[in-house]
Amino acid sequence: MTGRGVGRRGFLAGAAAAVVAACGAEQPRSRAARTMPPRPPEKQPAGPAPEPPSPVPDLPVVAPWQPGGNEISPEVKLAAVRVLEALGSVPGGGAVTPAADRLTAAGASPGLERTAGPLLPPAAPAVAQIVYPQYGGLERGTASVMTVVRQTWVDGEALLERVVTADVRLARSGGVWTVTELRPVAPAPAAAAALTGPAAELAASGRVQLPEAALADLAAGVVDARVVAALLELSGTYQPAVSVFRGGHPENVFGTDRTSNHTRGRAVDIWAVDGRPVVSMGKDEPFLLDFLAAVRATGSDEIGGPVDPDGPGGKHFADDLHRDHVHLGFERPPDDR
Repeated sequence: MTGRGVGRRGFLAGAAAAVVAACGAEQPRSRAARTMPPRPPEKQPAGPAPEPPSPVPDLPVVAPWQPGGNEISPEVKLAAVRVLEALGSVPGGGAVTPAADRLTAAGASPGLERTAGPLLPPAAPAVAQIVYPQYGGLERGTASVMTVVRQTWVDGEALLERVVTADVRLARSGGVWTVTELRPVAPAPAAAAALTGPAAELAASGRVQLPEAALADLAAGVVDARVVAALLELSGTYQPAVSVFRGGHPENVFGTDRTSNHTRGRAVDIWAVDGRPVVSMGKDEPFLLDFLAAVRATGSDEIGGPVDPDGPGGKHFADDLHRDHVHLGFERPPDDR
């Protein structure tokens, strides 16, 4: 009995010691894990602060072109400009909508993209502003709308711009006018720098608005010296806005087989004077009549416009086609005295 009792007490004491020993072995590690301070983060080498992203420049806000009250057959011009606006206005902020899809949305043939050329801006986003759509020809079933378009697009941190002229051909079917062909003029950005003599004086005067296609014609030497001299003379009193010399105008007088004096370099079309569109002027307005008289005083013998001041057989003529511009031309060749 006594031996068995001592053995039991020894066993219990030994077991208790084992438990204490086990707990004592684990407790220091547990306390150390709880009380050890967190390791400080490693210091990173100092460097320049990251630059904020460059702001994207804002494109100008452009409203769709709308005809004035004196426009002849405004539905023709609207059909033309809506196509040009669709081609040249490219929204940003995501995937670029293909030009063919933009044309379809505008109710035009997507196939016009193939001949759009410079009417498509070089980058996106971009906007197209119609400077003015002027008639180059107008018949019952066909028309030409010579349109000057200002394109603006984002290039990195800058806005870039160019002015494109296009002869837009249209046809009427079932009373609806649709664009059938685009004839844009290729840009010539170095044209202004190549000008010399009176042409350079004309461009540098700041009193005659010249689209890039007109500057290219001057630089190529295809504009009759009398036309340049006439514009210089007019610029002493007025500020004419040119639409076309040669580039962008139909080769023949529209609807005929007669070569236009524009093609010969002997004519210029003026769509606005002193900031006022010709189409907005009343036919009996003194300002318009005075300007036509000034054009006649330059020696021009082919003057088209909204009104014919000297009647049949004179130097002036008027028709619906010329309600929106003044045509200053020379019928006789330059060496005909």
